[in-house]
Amino acid sequence: MSYTVLARKWRPKNFSELVGQTHVMQALSNALDSQRLHHAYLFTGTRGVGKTTIARIFSKALNCEQGVSSTPCGVCSVCQSINEGRFVDLIEIDAASRTKVEDTREILDNVQYAPSQGRYKVYLIDEVHMLSKSSFNALLKTLEEPPEHVKFLLATTDPHKLPITVLSRCLQFNLLRLTSVQIQQHLAMILQQEGIKFESAALAVIAKSADGSARDALSLLDQAIAYCGGELKYEAVEAMLGLVDQAIMLALLVALSEKSADQIKQVLKTLSSMGADYSALLNQLLEALHQISQQQILGEILDETALNQEVLVDLAQRLTPDQVQLYYQIALLARQDITLAPDIRIGFEMMLLRMLAFNPISTPGINQAVATEPEPESSTPAKPIATLLQQAQNKTAHSMKSAVSAEPSEGGSSQNTLNQVKVDQADTQENGVVDLSFFPDLKARLDEAKPAQASDIDERLIPSSELEIHAFESPVQPERPLEMASIPAAPPQAVMPELPVILDQPQPIEVWAELIESVHPEGMALELARRCILMNYNNQAWWLSVAPQYLTAKSEVAQTRLLEAAQDQFGSEFKIHYVDYSGDYYTLDDLQKDQQAQHQQNAVSAIKQDTNTQLIQSILGMQLLEKTIQPI
Repeated sequence: MSYTVLARKWRPKNFSELVGQTHVMQALSNALDSQRLHHAYLFTGTRGVGKTTIARIFSKALNCEQGVSSTPCGVCSVCQSINEGRFVDLIEIDAASRTKVEDTREILDNVQYAPSQGRYKVYLIDEVHMLSKSSFNALLKTLEEPPEHVKFLLATTDPHKLPITVLSRCLQFNLLRLTSVQIQQHLAMILQQEGIKFESAALAVIAKSADGSARDALSLLDQAIAYCGGELKYEAVEAMLGLVDQAIMLALLVALSEKSADQIKQVLKTLSSMGADYSALLNQLLEALHQISQQQILGEILDETALNQEVLVDLAQRLTPDQVQLYYQIALLARQDITLAPDIRIGFEMMLLRMLAFNPISTPGINQAVATEPEPESSTPAKPIATLLQQAQNKTAHSMKSAVSAEPSEGGSSQNTLNQVKVDQADTQENGVVDLSFFPDLKARLDEAKPAQASDIDERLIPSSELEIHAFESPVQPERPLEMASIPAAPPQAVMPELPVILDQPQPIEVWAELIESVHPEGMALELARRCILMNYNNQAWWLSVAPQYLTAKSEVAQTRLLEAAQDQFGSEFKIHYVDYSGDYYTLDDLQKDQQAQHQQNAVSAIKQDTNTQLIQSILGMQLLEKTIQPI
């Protein structure tokens, strides 16, 4: 006779056998007993919490020969057929393997036919979120108004992927994750029925490892029965799951409470010799610190499945709340960084060394309100708070002094160059301007073009927040020389002097950028301005020319919005004229691209000159991939 796994053998056959999910059972039972049946139900929740099981029980209650009720008989031919998976009017569909719209249409073509054996034809669609968009669209009309003899039962682990149109047509029931206590009690009942001896601590470990899933718990139980040879022992189950003995984790906490480096060293040697799973041990340590904190703050440990509670209560008295919070934070950060360590063992040991090295600064009057019981007398005299505080202050002052007095080495010139690149960029981005220090000729000409008396002119040339031209190192110079006009750049709200209209030479790009800054165009108007060059301007009009490759930006809407922005600044009589130009174009958009290219080139050069990079290339023969370098 073939063996049936526990997850299938002990699948609930009626609502009374379900574990948890009381809110769902109550709603479905009342609906069945009062004959208030909806045409579509949606069951959501994580794996192994009973979605498909509840759907089968519900279909059994609908088609039982004794009538529609919340308590199907379980002995009639319909109930037996559903239990054995051969009831023709219960059509179970795996949406993960039938995602195409053709499959959905084939199903819907048979909806109109009456049930062959039962009272209702039930369509149970599992993992319904896997259906394609076309399949959902084909299902919508039938799902909203199916024939009276059809019921839809949908199950999914990810309801967020379902269209809102599907959710609005269903009654949705969210199944909760099972608690460790519920799973442990369920496993104990099954083992009693199976006649298998067990230890409660072993079931507690399995229940916690199941992470809220009854099916996962039963699968682990099957594995544990095979591993333990018919009798579940705590030590054997712990070894099967790859967990470290709870006593070792508690020994670590005791050593930390006593600040004993020798004890920590002994425990680490033991862990290294036994090949422990450091990641699982770190999780155990975090759980224990959480339970200790509960004891300190709340006065009791709320986790009913916690082992060795007497030791945890004693540790809650040995450690101060500040120490527990510090250790928890260090362990939590180590959980994030442990994969970055050269070896997972090194990451775990470094976490313990941090816990030994750092002490929280105790302030009188803070811990007294939290402590629930006085600390027991220790065999070694405790250091006074003033001494600990002075030590912490001395360490802090020493580390700050060391950081301030640190001088760069002579051999780190390339690294200093790279740091200077970052500093220059950060400083320029903070000010929001284009750094003209890399344009000595352009900057000198622009300074000459500015009037001496215009001291109130804003020195910012191209703000990155408006024009999105970020501060990069040294933009590539355009091929054509920029002839700086003698026309001064006017500040916002200033009256520009009357000038003759000369359209044979564009104005400097910096002058155009300053004028745009005074107008503050947005959206399409800004995109048009970024792709124009300024031929000339006065207090009544601008003469602009759009680069031929950007003519698509010269739409009516963009022209209108740019004109409105300029009129808001210079008056309703202000005009913008668009003219043709046969020379070379150099727009603000081109300036940004040149700056980006030069910034990339500077970053590549800085990394190439770095001594560490050169050392790696010379020793290991590695090649630098310049395309992977991204400026910060």
